Amino acid sequence: MRLRHLRYFIVVAEELSFIQASMRLHIEPSPLSRAIKDLEYDVGTELLHRSKGKIRLTAAGEAFCKDARRLLALYDDAKKSARRIKDGSRGHLRIGIADSLAQPRLTRLSAMCREDEPLTPIGILEMTTDELLFGLKRDLIDTGFTMDGEEIDGFVKEVVWLERPVVALPRQHPLQSFDRIPFKEILRYPLILPHPGKCAGGYKLFHQWLHAGGFPSPLITEYVSGHEPMMMLVAAGYGIGFGLESQAMLYDYPDIVIRPVTEELASAPTFIVTSGPPYPRELERFIVRARQVGGLARPEGCASPTS
Repeated sequence: MRLRHLRYFIVVAEELSFIQASMRLHIEPSPLSRAIKDLEYDVGTELLHRSKGKIRLTAAGEAFCKDARRLLALYDDAKKSARRIKDGSRGHLRIGIADSLAQPRLTRLSAMCREDEPLTPIGILEMTTDELLFGLKRDLIDTGFTMDGEEIDGFVKEVVWLERPVVALPRQHPLQSFDRIPFKEILRYPLILPHPGKCAGGYKLFHQWLHAGGFPSPLITEYVSGHEPMMMLVAAGYGIGFGLESQAMLYDYPDIVIRPVTEELASAPTFIVTSGPPYPRELERFIVRARQVGGLARPEGCASPTS
């Protein structure tokens, strides 16, 4: 199999037309069709369904197309990495961010990395927790951050910092009379919570709090993919929003009041996730800096994080 066959197939899958695809690729339709046939022979199954001049992806073709894109992305990353090393760079890091965790600590961590190792580029990808784990498994990313602490075989998770939970209230809400709001009082009102798929870590953490305190399930008016849409809905009066203290302070909505939650709720952990040691030197230093940013630095010589 040649890489150009993968590129040809992806274009054909996007256009669903050999004529349109051949125009994009600057080759004739006939050799393009033969190349796809060769690819199907090599894979061992039909990737395209051809009928009366029309084509569509088979189920196998849809799955193959997704993996072909990842393979080409990985190859492109490998080329970039080789060129960076040729130009004097010491490698690069690919970081996945789940649960809408673009917060001040991550900014400080990135700034520290740029200051300490300016020749080590860092690429940041926003993704769901499932996508983060998939990326680690397929070596598409080097590490990631999530609030999801669920233990999964094959992955190492370590707490790198803790956050206090806060609630966002519409102005004139009755709970403004509390300086710190008890969890049981919050549950009396409609809530806006992290989406179970897009922000799985925050969703699971909230339900851990519910289970630990033996509280009944609350009324949930909306699930959101991050802090910004949560703030918008709170300002519009749809309900109370749950968030992290440092992140909530990034938003200045005149119609929203932020209140801390009482200490009955445990602090929310952020985990750094890897596929396990041994780590490249760049990644080892990155993990050490993450601990420093979170105030959880370990003594020198301490073992790598374990699950």
